[in-house]
Amino acid sequence: MITIRQVQAMSDDEKRSLFGWAPDPFGVAKLGLAWRPKDLHFLLEVDQQLVSHVGILKHPVRVGTRSVTLVGLGGVVTVPEAQGQGHASTLIKRATDLAFDDWHVDAGLLFCLPRMVPYYERRGWSALEQGVIVDQPSGRIPAPLPAMIYPLDRRTWFEGPFELGSAPW
Repeated sequence: MITIRQVQAMSDDEKRSLFGWAPDPFGVAKLGLAWRPKDLHFLLEVDQQLVSHVGILKHPVRVGTRSVTLVGLGGVVTVPEAQGQGHASTLIKRATDLAFDDWHVDAGLLFCLPRMVPYYERRGWSALEQGVIVDQPSGRIPAPLPAMIYPLDRRTWFEGPFELGSAPW
């Protein structure tokens, strides 16, 4: 039986279950980035066993002369023994549906490893061609990971670097 829960904060046990199976389950520790926490977490359980997670946050930005509200998607993970069964895809859809329907965002934005770009493209995300500038304790830097956007007319994004005005998620 599959159950999906929404929580504002995850317990230490939930974090250990989802992220404790590897020292760096996302493969980004070497980048030394500071990450922004998520506002809402989607947890998927199979037969009462926690197997997958997606986190989201709401973030306003200026794009040229326009204000745009984004849903930031991050922390997408499925424990190894449950991968390849569509659990993360289910949570991504649930999270983006909530963000567009309830939060009334204009677009989604995520950061991912280059090897994950095809995975997100199959789910309707597109690579954001211009660079993204993210905030870090040392100052603003170009994001060292590809950024992807979820449906929004890409012509509305301005040319040149896109300044996020926050740490990546």
